[in-house]
Amino acid sequence: MKRKLVYWVIVVCFLPSLSLAATVTRILDGDTLEVTEDSKTLRVRLIDIDAPEKKQPYGQKAKQFLTDFVKDADAVAVRSMGTDRYGRTLAQVYVKKCDSECLSYLVNAEMVKNGYAWAYRYHDKPSSKAMEREENEARKNRLGLWHDNEAIEPWKWRKLHNQHKE
Repeated sequence: MKRKLVYWVIVVCFLPSLSLAATVTRILDGDTLEVTEDSKTLRVRLIDIDAPEKKQPYGQKAKQFLTDFVKDADAVAVRSMGTDRYGRTLAQVYVKKCDSECLSYLVNAEMVKNGYAWAYRYHDKPSSKAMEREENEARKNRLGLWHDNEAIEPWKWRKLHNQHKE
């Protein structure tokens, strides 16, 4: 619990230093979206997560969750961490939502936390311990795709269906 608090304090402290001028213009799937910032459109791959493919079970639900989560954001910030081999910006995406109070969310974590994505793994090791913790909690609570006892990881599904991540 203490680690989560420290994590969110860091997120909130750094959020003001990020550009909040981005607008989400398109959701491609549960871990890829397009944003427009300073009249430039970027295709963004949410780093440290892997959502089900569109044709995979829960693929459309993951896309819909992401769409619903970002649609009413008062501000969007993109923290680029580089690019992938497809030219997409690898990033953490933050949204700020103001109802009775303003709250900031790391979209990447929300996808995993709510059971719509796995923590991304490289050589069977999660690229983020924080995402791994969120995944374990979602599994434990049987959220989203974790209702399905036989959920197939996207990287295994792609291999079975001879598809590459685009």
